[in-house]
Amino acid sequence: METFSVKRILIPVDFSETALLALDHATFMAKLFKADIILIHVVEKFSFKIDIRKKGDEASDDRMIRERLSELAEGVKHQTGGSVTILMKAGKIAKKIVEAANETQADIIILGTHGVSGFEEFFMGSNAFRVVTEAQCPVMSVQVHSTKVGFNDIVLPIDNSAASRQKVRYAVELAKHYNSRIHIAGILTLDYRDIRKKFMAKLKQVEDYITKHGISHTTEIMKGENIANLTLKHAESLNADLIVIMTEQEDELTGLLMGTFAQQVVNHSKIPVMTVKPSLKPDIEMNVFSGV
Repeated sequence: METFSVKRILIPVDFSETALLALDHATFMAKLFKADIILIHVVEKFSFKIDIRKKGDEASDDRMIRERLSELAEGVKHQTGGSVTILMKAGKIAKKIVEAANETQADIIILGTHGVSGFEEFFMGSNAFRVVTEAQCPVMSVQVHSTKVGFNDIVLPIDNSAASRQKVRYAVELAKHYNSRIHIAGILTLDYRDIRKKFMAKLKQVEDYITKHGISHTTEIMKGENIANLTLKHAESLNADLIVIMTEQEDELTGLLMGTFAQQVVNHSKIPVMTVKPSLKPDIEMNVFSGV
């Protein structure tokens, strides 16, 4: 089975507080993995607004943005000793970030997010969550509260879905580099005898895999219907530093209506959240499609 390797980290930069926090996390990760960094700034173009700026003003703005990006890049390069590349694109923010990730073959995107709530959460959602759902590589979202850099305690929720265990190897690889402990949150939404028996077998596989890789871990079984709330509360009780989850495999319509487990966790977590896209390829070592 392929391990999770980080060689290229993409960081969207809009110079906000959360974007700079995301850059701090990315810089620390780059040092641990000896990875290169790509900074991207997207100038959003609004089709329903008239841009009254003159071409000279646009050129001046672009020059100023590039100068600010260059300053950030020099600082990061000094800290990591690795390569730092600058990209500037124009268009829809989420779309251009995902395109850049594909073009540069980024292994992970680390971005700042402000989170959303209420009507916005259950309908359109944020640019950050659009990146989470559309990117092929893992995405780590960082909110303004995430000032602590580094992960001592990683929460790993495991439910009864077929793809739930695919994220385990990502958590393990991070734990190796960050010297973290993994906290398995076994979440049962239905607690019937046969379901519990199969679920406990799955958890045992996860525990064995983590132990085999020399990572310290804990396991707690929880029951409830709202997986997001259970995960967030467990992370808070542990004073954890990171949550690793999967994005749901959904059609476009339900993807827009949000309110999903991943959406709720990304929007409401006060600590970084790493989301992993499910793969249809069998994960032989974790035996994901064995029916266990």
